[in-house]
Amino acid sequence: LSSEQKIDAIELNLACPNVIGKPIIAYDFEQMDSVLQAVSAIPNIATKPLGVKMPPYFDGPHFQQAAGILNKYKHVVKYVASINTIGNALAVDTVSESPVISSKGGLAGLSGRAVKYTALANVKQMRILLDDSIDVVGVGG
Repeated sequence: LSSEQKIDAIELNLACPNVIGKPIIAYDFEQMDSVLQAVSAIPNIATKPLGVKMPPYFDGPHFQQAAGILNKYKHVVKYVASINTIGNALAVDTVSESPVISSKGGLAGLSGRAVKYTALANVKQMRILLDDSIDVVGVGG
C-alpha cells in the first residue's frame, strides 16, 4: 500500500456470505485465521488501520474463539466492527402474507432496531475479550 493513496483505513468483512455453499468466514475459525494470516503478510499492511467486520455470535465459546484469533493479529487489526446483519431473516408483509423481499425466497439480512440488543451484547463480549489495543465499533448490520 502506498502512503500516497487517499485511504484512511481498510475494513475486511469476514461476516459477509460471499462464497455460495461455504460458511461465513468468521464462522469457520480455521478459515478466519488463514485469511487474517494472509492479510497480515501483505507488505505495508500496517501502514493503514485495518478493521474487521464480524458477524453476530450467540454462543460463549464462539466469542472466545473469534477473539483469540483476532488477538493473535493485534499487530495488524486495529478495530473490530460488530455486528454485520443477522442472516436468513424473513420479513413478511402482513397484508399480503408474502415475503417483503422477492429474491432468495424472501430471506435476507436483518439489521437496525431488530438486532440492537444482539449487537450490544456482541460489542460488550468483544470488548471484554479483545486486547485493549483493538478498538470495538458497534454497528447494527
